Amino acid sequence: MANVLLDDFSKLEHEAWTRVTSLYDKSWANLTKQFIEPLLNAVGVQPGMKVLDVACGPGYVSHAIHSKQAIPIGVDFSSSMIQLAREFYPDIKFVEGDAQALNFPDREFDAVVMNFGMLHLSKPELAMAEARRVLRTEGRFGFTVWAGPDRSPTANVMFDNIMKYADQNVNMPEAPPSYYFSDEKLTTELLQRSGFDNVTFTDRLIEWIVPNAEYYFNTELNAGVRTGTFLRRQTPETLSVIKQAVIEAMQQFYDGNSYRLRFCGCVVAATKK
Repeated sequence: MANVLLDDFSKLEHEAWTRVTSLYDKSWANLTKQFIEPLLNAVGVQPGMKVLDVACGPGYVSHAIHSKQAIPIGVDFSSSMIQLAREFYPDIKFVEGDAQALNFPDREFDAVVMNFGMLHLSKPELAMAEARRVLRTEGRFGFTVWAGPDRSPTANVMFDNIMKYADQNVNMPEAPPSYYFSDEKLTTELLQRSGFDNVTFTDRLIEWIVPNAEYYFNTELNAGVRTGTFLRRQTPETLSVIKQAVIEAMQQFYDGNSYRLRFCGCVVAATKK
């Protein structure tokens, strides 16, 4: 295990990511990969640039950086994710490490990116500070987060039914709000306080085509981290009620052949002052 902050939320995240490593490529990948190109465009990746891919997971972003003839290094706190990334992309350097305490020198990178990692950190403001530290002057820091359920039609289905039917008192560690960084004003202010300017913030609505109505619920349950853990801590009876409600609500996304789920993500980028 990398030298990560060992608070209860970080422990939950680390244990969960270790558990779902083998499932990620067959579940969430087709959703999160759709944000890679917009993220790299937001930070202006060019040939020859040295780019740090934080919370790199299986290495998809690092691979895209390499394809642009830039020089990626991927870092993740999960040794199993790093192992998977090395298997997928043996020509790219991947190392274990904590986004909140990066083991790299100051001013080492031209850009730092994080694809859906911020919401999995117990101290995301430390990750911002670390990104700034390892960036060269006027380097760009970019990250993606999920928009709140009010802007994300399919996520709203899960959120509404969890709020309606789940036991909200199951034991979960204290954690930052799931959708804090989907607020443009708050995110811009935090980046500015952290030493960044020229902030850009763009919502991106995408489709995730899945084969059946159960797919999204089962993916959250079996391959989800924060939401998945919350669901698995429900009683079997409660879980069954939530699942049935979500499946029924999924019918609105059925086009006669498949289920076209719609999610909104935010692509955020800023320049080191």
